[in-house]
Amino acid sequence: MNPTNVKKLSSTQSRLVALCGFVVGVTSGSAYLLLGGEYIASIPRWAEIIFYPGFFAGFRTFYMFHSEGPAKVIGVLAVGLTYALISVFACLGWRLLKRR
Repeated sequence: MNPTNVKKLSSTQSRLVALCGFVVGVTSGSAYLLLGGEYIASIPRWAEIIFYPGFFAGFRTFYMFHSEGPAKVIGVLAVGLTYALISVFACLGWRLLKRR
């Protein structure tokens, strides 16, 4: 398959897909924290996998600033950005499979 034949996502479509992924990531990360999800001692395996970027960025921020608030905000934003990237790549992959 020739990559030049694949129709690229327009900038509006890619922004919309990225925005949807970001909203899903921020909403799920915020819901996890607001519903009392554990973030220090015993993190469930499913949360450790789904929110890995948030835990990684949040722990790094906590070690830098020694404050819980900014660590949670940076962690939630990291999850949102990661989900935005995943959604754009998934949409591109879907278009590639659809063109075959």
